[in-house]
Amino acid sequence: MKLPYNLRNKQLQFLVLLVLTSMTIQAQDIHFTFANAQKSIENGNYYYEADIMIEASEGFKLGSGQIYLTYNPEAFGANISKNSGIQYAYEPGYILGENYTLPAYKSFIQNDNTNNRVSFAFQQGVSAESINKENVTTASKPLFHIKLQYVDATKDPMIAFEEGVMYQDQFFTACGSMLKTGVKAGFPDCANLPGKQLMNDTYDSSGASLQTLNIEEQEIAAVSLYPNPAKQHFLIQGLGNTTTDIRITDTNGKLVQMLSSHSLENTINISQLQTGVYFVQVDSQNSQKSYKLIKE
Repeated sequence: MKLPYNLRNKQLQFLVLLVLTSMTIQAQDIHFTFANAQKSIENGNYYYEADIMIEASEGFKLGSGQIYLTYNPEAFGANISKNSGIQYAYEPGYILGENYTLPAYKSFIQNDNTNNRVSFAFQQGVSAESINKENVTTASKPLFHIKLQYVDATKDPMIAFEEGVMYQDQFFTACGSMLKTGVKAGFPDCANLPGKQLMNDTYDSSGASLQTLNIEEQEIAAVSLYPNPAKQHFLIQGLGNTTTDIRITDTNGKLVQMLSSHSLENTINISQLQTGVYFVQVDSQNSQKSYKLIKE
């Protein structure tokens, strides 16, 4: 029996509305920012360092992704990937450094797209069932770390996300397990149980900017942490035997240790900190500078 036209039309409208509603419910907006941007010095060479941060309108387990960055070739030279001018790091404390018996992510690839744009891609290493929690959340979390070597440290780095249409929507949720049971199988089956492509990504490059260093800040830039990585203790070198305030924060900016009027003749005990990446903020002569510390 055929339904009346009006009834069939209403059913069709309902189905369309149901599909659109379902798509809206499942949609996740992802947002990328920079954090902890700083100029560092190592073995006489200057570097630009920053964390790439990710957050979403609702939590999910991250699968694969690709991101594009632009930079000033006057500061870093052209084709920085080919010329080994850029490093990516994804230690414990970063999403791409997660490990679930096996590394959660693998097949890291970086490429020069132009003489002032570089891309970074990664693939999923374990199944969605193996990842035991939503690692992208509504709170901003560090995805990975970048480190670019200057060829001219007096130039503006001009680090930014590439926001053109063809560079967006490159991230996916995690693929399902190769085992039909769905028990923590280890390896993903992205061909038959693919993740969902994430749309509506947005970018904010304002956190990539560096403040202009005054003379005192240029002097404090010579400070280094030793040893680094550290297991139990570390020293701050380069400021002499002075007394200063020291703050240690995690990659989310949370204060985890505070030392007031600390003598730099003494080591700093970090045995109570969990393994991961931290930032040590040193106050000296009205200047502040942060340095990355890896706790083993």
